[in-house]
Amino acid sequence: MRKGILLLIALLALIVPGIQASPSFGRSIQDPKQATKPADKPADNPSEPNQKPPFALRVTADQIIGISLRAENAKLTDIAADLSKKLKAPVALSPVMQKQRATIDFADVVLEPAMQLLAPVVYIDYEIDSAPGAHPRPVGIYLSAHNEPAPAINANVRSTSQAFIISGNTEGESDEDDDIQISYRNGKLTLKAKDQPLLDVLSSISDETGVRLEAKDDTTETVSVDIKDLPLDEAILKVSPHLRLYLRADLYRNQRTPLLIVLVQPEKSRGILLRPS
Repeated sequence: MRKGILLLIALLALIVPGIQASPSFGRSIQDPKQATKPADKPADNPSEPNQKPPFALRVTADQIIGISLRAENAKLTDIAADLSKKLKAPVALSPVMQKQRATIDFADVVLEPAMQLLAPVVYIDYEIDSAPGAHPRPVGIYLSAHNEPAPAINANVRSTSQAFIISGNTEGESDEDDDIQISYRNGKLTLKAKDQPLLDVLSSISDETGVRLEAKDDTTETVSVDIKDLPLDEAILKVSPHLRLYLRADLYRNQRTPLLIVLVQPEKSRGILLRPS
């Protein structure tokens, strides 16, 4: 009997420690420090309003236009829309450029090189006033890729009417000094006229160069000019202070092509239509 009791006690001594050490028995107790630790703070939502915008654009127009742009994978369509708003001129993207994004950073770069940082092929239509002190004003910007067609000549600048002017002396022969002498070769204009009606001189330029002319037939202004081998855009602006010239700058080919000559009386409004953006 005594041996049986001793055997039972020995068995209990072996079983009880095993029960206490068993991980599957009873309930686990969490570390008090861990129990009072607050839940992790949720990550910031990237769509929150305080998220950094994809681009920042600044335009200064103190006589010379300056552009500052910082963009990080921004849509070029969004940049063009903001640029158009700030310049108050349409900015058009070609089909290829409409799909592009921009990552770029530059500050206070003048208009033309700034646009060349955004696209490989750039065209800019300008309005240039022949009045002293006037600065060219962009009226249309086109950003394109290589091997895409150029925008139409009248894509942004259209005349409201075409002036047909009869020039020359119809009453007989005149002295050589009274004639309008003009030649246009290799992009250079030579023009000589003495006390000639401005309309006749402008009509001769239009006929010789193919540049469209818009003018009213009620002006009596006469001009005397002597121009030799000047680029066409420079030569036109020297004819009269009452002219407005529209030209296209092809920055890729480094060419400037006059589009339209407008005779503007000082007291009258402009005679052209600009397509809305």
